[in-house]
Amino acid sequence: MAKKLRTRPPDWMDNAPVKVSAAREFATTPDEVFEALCDHESWPEWFEAIERVERLGDQREGVGSRRRVHINKRFSVDEEFNVWEPGKAWGFTVYEASIGGLRTLNELVQIQAIADDRTRITYTMGFDPSPVLGVLMKVGAKAVMRKKLGTALDNLGIHIAEKRRG
Repeated sequence: MAKKLRTRPPDWMDNAPVKVSAAREFATTPDEVFEALCDHESWPEWFEAIERVERLGDQREGVGSRRRVHINKRFSVDEEFNVWEPGKAWGFTVYEASIGGLRTLNELVQIQAIADDRTRITYTMGFDPSPVLGVLMKVGAKAVMRKKLGTALDNLGIHIAEKRRG
């Protein structure tokens, strides 16, 4: 059963009660990273926990567009994009989830050109968990999530490189 979550604006991430972040640098351009992020249906190819992504509604891209992400055959989250800056940043707030223990979840990907054909990607998840989930995050779940997020970014780099090779 899906539960409504409290949606938050992008700047809420600055003070999120719990944050998990990972960063990587790749031989790619900011536009290639943004294009890969916007190819919603390809996310299961590089983000292990994701089974399927479907777009919701008539708006296909930009702030206000929505998607549903199916995770590990058990959960789903409905997301609304609140950041959409091609080649720079991409993010959303979750407005409904079948995962218990969350009050708010926002995610933000920042994309920074650091040299010709070299880009730094920082992926941050901000949570407002229930007290029980908050305790679990403090005793280890945060480290596990950071590792999984790092692996997803590693896989994203491989995915982009493979697309580049054609």
